[in-house]
Amino acid sequence: MKLLKLTFLLLFLSCKNNSEKLPVLSYKIDDSGNKTYYSIKYDGFINQLNKPFNTKNIVNKVFVANFFFTRCPSICPPMRNQLIDIAKTFKHENRFMIVSHTIDPKNDSISVLKSYAELTTIPNSTWQFLYANTEKTKEQANQFITNFRPKKDGIDFYHSSYVSLVDEKHSIRGFYNILINEEVNRLKKDIAFLLSE
Repeated sequence: MKLLKLTFLLLFLSCKNNSEKLPVLSYKIDDSGNKTYYSIKYDGFINQLNKPFNTKNIVNKVFVANFFFTRCPSICPPMRNQLIDIAKTFKHENRFMIVSHTIDPKNDSISVLKSYAELTTIPNSTWQFLYANTEKTKEQANQFITNFRPKKDGIDFYHSSYVSLVDEKHSIRGFYNILINEEVNRLKKDIAFLLSE
């Protein structure tokens, strides 16, 4: 019985600590080995409604960010399903948003992104699909400590199934492989935690 109580206590404290203190992960390490923290910024993007998207759009928002493309034949469809579920979970939270960046500006025009967004049935205010040229999108991916590149077949891209969680101060607080259910559950708990702060 004592062992059972101790196991429960350790499990409770472990879960509590994970939720109560999410690390700030948006930093670079300089040549001296020191951390330099930075905030996520936006400039030069256009959303699915053909409106500019900049840092003002993420003020007072907790958001999840990812990189995708609409013709993706591999990881994007299951990623999208998980993001739809997350959006529905937090549908009553006006401080929550999802920001998806297309990595295929050649094919993902604003009208294509608008149609893609409509198919999710999630309100535009909750889920922003962003367009910019490849150079600008790569700069943004660098802020999220990720990257992408086209495959030789000219159809698919090498890109990550991880999403980033960003707090109201525009700091990255977590990375999650959205193709793993346990990671999705952890992401939901961490979103709820940041929204409760």
